[in-house]
Amino acid sequence: MRAEVKNQYLGTLKSAVRTHRVIMKKWMKWIGILLAALVSLAVLAAAGAVLGSLGLYQRSWDEPRWNQAGREVRASSDPAVIARGRYLVYASAHCADCHTPDASREAMFRGEEVPLTGGTGEVTYLGSWTAPNLTSDTVTGIGKMSDAQFARLIRHGINRENRIALPFKDAYADLAEEDLVAILSYLRTLPPAPGVGPRKEINLFGKITLAYFLTPYKPEGMPRARFEPEASAAYGDYLANTVGRCESCHTPRNLKTGEFLGAPLSGGMPFKSRLQPGMMFVAPNLTPDSATGHIAGWSEEFFVRRMQAGAVFPDSPMPWGSYRRMTDTDLRALYRYLRSLKPVRHEVGAPLQPEKA
Repeated sequence: MRAEVKNQYLGTLKSAVRTHRVIMKKWMKWIGILLAALVSLAVLAAAGAVLGSLGLYQRSWDEPRWNQAGREVRASSDPAVIARGRYLVYASAHCADCHTPDASREAMFRGEEVPLTGGTGEVTYLGSWTAPNLTSDTVTGIGKMSDAQFARLIRHGINRENRIALPFKDAYADLAEEDLVAILSYLRTLPPAPGVGPRKEINLFGKITLAYFLTPYKPEGMPRARFEPEASAAYGDYLANTVGRCESCHTPRNLKTGEFLGAPLSGGMPFKSRLQPGMMFVAPNLTPDSATGHIAGWSEEFFVRRMQAGAVFPDSPMPWGSYRRMTDTDLRALYRYLRSLKPVRHEVGAPLQPEKA
């Protein structure tokens, strides 16, 4: 009997030891994972500190191949050129949508001309950038920027400090030469006014990305000298994909690399609502797909009237205040281009919907 109890006791003890070992292995595994995560964070923090101290994330792009883009660009005093620039800034190129103070946004949405003294800018996965003052102020504006520096900023995204400016503005690289000069010429007429200077707050991931992964952009080919405004799909293509940059919001995009992920203008990019917590705007599908295309059933006349009617939601990411100032000719060209696209079946839901994880 004693032997039987003894064996039973030893069996229980061995089982307890095995259970203890299994538990300890699991604990050691999780402790190892935690330690590895802490080490990784420490390494990343150290890397960020090194990048920041060495200024590597602010890599200089002061090279001949980037500087030659603007050498021949000169602002014009021609009233017709300045008028064209004014139209682009406040209408189809929608510069005013970002480069105006928050206090002026209601006026901007009404289609009024607002001060271009800078705005809060954009928050991205890399960090935040201000939308700087575009007047000739020499402290916060473009007063000290040369014409060539301005052209380089548009063509390559390199700022006055020879650094990468806000990424993913690459569509402007293909602006027609006359339109680039027109925008510059109009901005040169703005009297100096104090405002928001160029400023950025780069996070750790942003420093690493700017140091090693992002490079200046460039035109797809030789930019055209000019485009004649006309109600054609070809001119609408230029308005949508270069001047208006519709693709930047209406095409799914990887916010880590800027790479487009889906069919052009098929919608789906989310934008948090500023005024309605927990809600987000989703860029609609603009292709003429009969089932999921947001404007597939719209006539040309309805499209023009809707674009000129302005915003429904006061915090819509769509630059309604600028687009409502567009001419009938430009809006008809835009509509005809959108109707020429290949239909893409892509259901993105309502323009305003609850945020998804």
